Amino acid sequence: MGSKEKEPNYLDILKEQFSALQSEYLELRRKYDLERAATSSESEDTFPGRLLNLTSSLLQKPKFSDVTFRISSSSSSTPSESTVTVIPAHKFVLTARTDYWKLDDDVTGQIQEISEDVVDLDAFQTAIRWIYTDQIEMKTMSDEKLLRVCETAAHFRLEQLKNVCVQQLGARLHVDNCIQIYEFAEKQQLRPLSTVCGTMIASSWPQLGPAHFAKMTAPLLYRLIDGNTKNVLHSIVSIGREDVLFLYFMQNSERIPDCLNEMDAEGATALEHALCSSHEKARLIAEQLIEKKANVNVKDKERGETILMRMCRKENYSAMDFLLKNGADARICQSPGDYNVVHVATRIHSDQVGKWIEENKEKLDLNKVDAEERTPLMCAVISNNHLICESLIRSGVHLDVATSEGHTALSTCLLISDAPNRRISELLIQNGSQVDFRIYSNRVPFLNEIVSRRDTVGVEALLAAGVDCHVADSEGKTACHVAAETGATEIMSRIVEARRGGLRWTRDSEDRTALDIAVERRDLKTARICIKGGADVNSHDKNGRSLLSKAIVSDDDEIGVFLIENDARAKNEDRIHGKSYLESACERGLLNTVRSFISNGCKLNSRCSTGYTLIHAALSQHKLDVAAVLVNFGCDLESKVTLNTSGDVMEEGDESTNWSTRQTLLHRLIDDGDQQGAVFLIENGADVNARREYSNPSDDDLFTPCHMAISWAQNEILMALRDKGADLSAVDTDGRTPAHIGVREQNVDGVKILLEAENVEFIPIRDKFGQTILSQSMAVKDHQIASLIVARFFSLRNSNFLQIASLIVARQPHAAVQTNGNGENLLHQAIRQNDIESVLFLLAVAKADPCRPITDGSGKTPLHLAAVARDEMILRNLILVNDDVNVTSSDGTTPLLEALKHRNDKHAGILMENGAEPNLKDEYGENAMLCAVRSGSLDCIRAVADSPKTNRYARNKIGYTSLHICALLTIDKLPKRTTSSDVIELILNYEETEESKWNEKQFASFIDARDSDGNTALMIAYSQGNAGVCRSLLKRRACMGQRNNGDVNVFTYETATKQLLLGLLESLESEPRWSDGDTCDCGSKFSLTSRKHHCRHCGRHVCSKCSETTMPIAKYGEEKRVRVCDVCAHVISTGTAPRR
Repeated sequence: MGSKEKEPNYLDILKEQFSALQSEYLELRRKYDLERAATSSESEDTFPGRLLNLTSSLLQKPKFSDVTFRISSSSSSTPSESTVTVIPAHKFVLTARTDYWKLDDDVTGQIQEISEDVVDLDAFQTAIRWIYTDQIEMKTMSDEKLLRVCETAAHFRLEQLKNVCVQQLGARLHVDNCIQIYEFAEKQQLRPLSTVCGTMIASSWPQLGPAHFAKMTAPLLYRLIDGNTKNVLHSIVSIGREDVLFLYFMQNSERIPDCLNEMDAEGATALEHALCSSHEKARLIAEQLIEKKANVNVKDKERGETILMRMCRKENYSAMDFLLKNGADARICQSPGDYNVVHVATRIHSDQVGKWIEENKEKLDLNKVDAEERTPLMCAVISNNHLICESLIRSGVHLDVATSEGHTALSTCLLISDAPNRRISELLIQNGSQVDFRIYSNRVPFLNEIVSRRDTVGVEALLAAGVDCHVADSEGKTACHVAAETGATEIMSRIVEARRGGLRWTRDSEDRTALDIAVERRDLKTARICIKGGADVNSHDKNGRSLLSKAIVSDDDEIGVFLIENDARAKNEDRIHGKSYLESACERGLLNTVRSFISNGCKLNSRCSTGYTLIHAALSQHKLDVAAVLVNFGCDLESKVTLNTSGDVMEEGDESTNWSTRQTLLHRLIDDGDQQGAVFLIENGADVNARREYSNPSDDDLFTPCHMAISWAQNEILMALRDKGADLSAVDTDGRTPAHIGVREQNVDGVKILLEAENVEFIPIRDKFGQTILSQSMAVKDHQIASLIVARFFSLRNSNFLQIASLIVARQPHAAVQTNGNGENLLHQAIRQNDIESVLFLLAVAKADPCRPITDGSGKTPLHLAAVARDEMILRNLILVNDDVNVTSSDGTTPLLEALKHRNDKHAGILMENGAEPNLKDEYGENAMLCAVRSGSLDCIRAVADSPKTNRYARNKIGYTSLHICALLTIDKLPKRTTSSDVIELILNYEETEESKWNEKQFASFIDARDSDGNTALMIAYSQGNAGVCRSLLKRRACMGQRNNGDVNVFTYETATKQLLLGLLESLESEPRWSDGDTCDCGSKFSLTSRKHHCRHCGRHVCSKCSETTMPIAKYGEEKRVRVCDVCAHVISTGTAPRR
């Protein structure tokens, strides 16, 4: 009976009582109705009615009275004086109600007076009133009076009145009177009422206290508790009755002390209940329990905690002291958490618990580590319990006990708790907690972790405590590295200020300083603080790379400028892939970095790695904005260099090697094909007529930049040279102008650019060979250039000459229809080569005839060739320009048939979509369906068979249907991964979907159709050894015994073995259709004496001698014995064919 006993459901109790009353009411109603039915009249003038009225009127009246009651009672004012009350009564009425006085035995009338001294007068009068009137006023009657009336009724054996009172008492039950009624019920042995009361007491136990049971006798109370509670001892302890406890000890002496340590549903023992009870006997009862050997260290089942821990959680300090005084072990730990009472206390924010710890520190294990490796101090820190932390520290707890991860109370405070408690961390540091330690399995310094969390206040506290800022983690990172990585600028500032002048800027395992990390993260604010703190901006890593070189390689213009402004310098020996920093910055287009370099004194016209000035580095990478900056600062545009015989640039003043050529940067860019760079130089004032200088005059070709540009088809450079006034009439050693070079190289656009110049004096200039540019273009038959020259010379513009091909066709109209040795013109060849562009050109520009056939005798048109081409666009375009998609070749083949014969299903579909007729036949009489089947392509068959226009039942000239052709398809005639079974199943599936439109006879005629030689598809498939086709036909009941014109069927056809026939007969699932004929396979003719029979297994016609055997055919479901031929008889019985 604990505090969490299930609350009573009063509604259910009321329902039960209502049901009982309703049942009683119905029973009374029934009896009343029966009584009324038995009377002759409903008026009160009947004998029973008048008798009842008379009896009621005789109540306490002397009229007809034959006996009197003398009731002795005492008044409350004078209890020593008794008063006698006389009540007249009537024997016949009393006898009708009870036999208590035995008045029916008083025949002589000797009993005239009855004395009752032990009854309550008021209750007795109420009982007498009920005896006479059958009425009792329950509404105004108190519980005490009702109990007295019930007791009186029980005493005088007035059972009906007693039952009414018991029912009324049950209806009146509540918390305040249930104990009183229970005592009464037990005294009067009213078991149902006692049970109901006990149930209510048990369910209302939390609302009952010691005062409610104070007057109940010990045996009765013990019986009540023992019969209605689960935890008897706990209930006894909660009401504080020592006498009842004594009875419990007496009843359970054999079970002591085990029964004293039993737990209730909450896991509490009776001792814990005693310690938690507030009644005055609680402590005495607890002492008695301990005297009886109750376990003061028992653990509950739910948490595994001791009573001391539970009392600590409830902050019951007197109980905690009591337990310690009586032998409780404060060092016992909970399992499996392995924590002790001090761990529990750390979660309680109270001065009292702290005081208790200090007072009992000798009995407590203050440094115990629980299963989570936490000491009580750590738990207090996690709970932000400053009071307990102070108490533990005053009690001498160890501050630096560490977990396996290295965490101490200080790291727990700043890292693990929900929020860092500055007050606790200051308290720990002030009391000597270590600050230089590692966490995370000795890998990370504590300071680093605080920095990584950007805990500025925590870092300040550690710095003030003298933490070592140079301790590195497993990756070589110090606090400064971590601050740079996390962007903790404020923390970096605090570290620099706290260790002013004393910081060492070490490198981590990745060879980076904190400054390197800040720069990599582009955190310039942190980087400035690092530089302010003494970090070397010009330091190099183990690969010799400085921060500035890394910024340049990373194309980071902003960082480059930042570093230069913060005194980053490049030494002469510093190189990036063999190039100076400035050259690399120019190549990478770092505009602001280049500007900063120049502004800080770098030589502008110093030579780069190619030997030219820096502008070459910018232009070679198309960094025109950088080149513009260099030009603005005055960089040399010509940048003349000297080359040796190997073509390498010679250093200035080098006389050790014979030189070969001197050239400008413009020459170099034209040689490199850098049109954009060359145009930039030209537009910014480079010498447009500069010629190379050669040490050997015979090597000089006298080429100007214009000659060079037009010979390499660098027309953008040529246009820039023209616009900047280059000499277009300059000639080379052969007297050729740039225009001559353009004609020779067939540079049409270049010549056009030259001809658009304002000064065209170069047109009539002749070279050493006496040719002008016009005569030269005519000599090489470049009519387009010639037309441009003529148009420019005579101020004419004719757009008809803009396409070379159109000029050729215009000059030679029959060029497009000329044939080769195979009789094919250009259009035929373009289709065979799958050249869609040529096809479109010939159709659109050359106006080639799309219907002209090949002249080799085959008569194939371009449409026939397109039907087998790979590119379907060729076919679609030819269909658009052809009026007839059903054009035939010399052998009657249409483009559709040509596509099907080549297994080109997509092209076949395109042709059918555009009106191709699938029923036209070739010279063999085969339409599209037959050609598709002969190709063996399933996709082709589907493309044709899906069309409603296709005649799927057509025959060729020798009577073959699609099934006959399929029977001829052996493995060498089929595409890969396709079998003849796949083909015939596809054909038959199409027909079976149409079977609803056919009758069985029509479908059978298609399966057993015969060619011109009388062969069915089954016969042809058998002769070809095509087992798959045979089985597919036999599934459709194809006739096996049908003979051809040569009087041969599958049974008489000569083969090396009969294995195929045997397999077919074994595979039969249903009886084939019967064959017919005049003779048997054995040669005997049928007549009146030699009757014709049919084998019920294979369906062929046989004589009686060839079918002497009868047997059931189980696989056909034929249970009767039927006639079968000799072959089938052997197959059915032995699975082998008979020998002939």
